[in-house]
Amino acid sequence: MSKLSLQVGAKDFDIMLDDDFYDFFIDDFRKIFEDKRNIEIKELLRAYVQKSYDNYQDNKKIKQLIESIDRL
Repeated sequence: MSKLSLQVGAKDFDIMLDDDFYDFFIDDFRKIFEDKRNIEIKELLRAYVQKSYDNYQDNKKIKQLIESIDRL
């Protein structure tokens, strides 16, 4: 387990992540927030909405792929 410490809305948070996921998460986190450790709530909410939308789009693509495979 690896620990990530950051500040959201002037509150400190420690997040424990599996080592494999930690590397992926840090790379993704840096793409969104660069090297910030202090994140405003508005920024976090915007990132969450964007990630949810990305997940929604990915799920649509997966369903389309499944449907196309089922037709074979």
